[in-house]
Amino acid sequence: MKFLIDGYNLMHAIGWMSAGMKPSALAPARTQLLDWLADSAACRTKAANFRVVFDAMKGPGHTSRETTHRTITVTFAYRSTADDRIEELLDEASDPKRLVVVSNDTRLHESARRARAKGWFTPAFLDWLLAADDAAKPPAERTLAEKPEGPPPADEAAELLQIFDVPVVLKRGRG
Repeated sequence: MKFLIDGYNLMHAIGWMSAGMKPSALAPARTQLLDWLADSAACRTKAANFRVVFDAMKGPGHTSRETTHRTITVTFAYRSTADDRIEELLDEASDPKRLVVVSNDTRLHESARRARAKGWFTPAFLDWLLAADDAAKPPAERTLAEKPEGPPPADEAAELLQIFDVPVVLKRGRG
């Protein structure tokens, strides 16, 4: 799969960027994101091809529009927004049906839909990426969802009923 990722949008969604972040902290945060993506099983196994697009509206003129970080293509939207550049990349794509746009911006999801690409919100992308990492592990190391054996203990059931404020009629087992 080929992914067009709104870089700062993803960084903000996973907590690696905040509104009050100093400009000097952006480069290390970008590197952290790019390393994390490059180390993912999806990237290592070549199941995914990532292009991360960063806003560079106020970027210096010498900012390169496109670079590579390990196997990740990095695009800086010089004097533009990542959204604008991602839309341009969708327009330029020879086979947009093979593209997945990753962003929480509904504008990009609409652009992806019009281009016949897929649009994923960041939680869906993170779930996919983490599932790929988990699937790449040996079976003994995979994370299995805990499934309790048998009914819950009475005190736990009572606590849950209280938390969710289930009507008394249901608490007594009546329908």
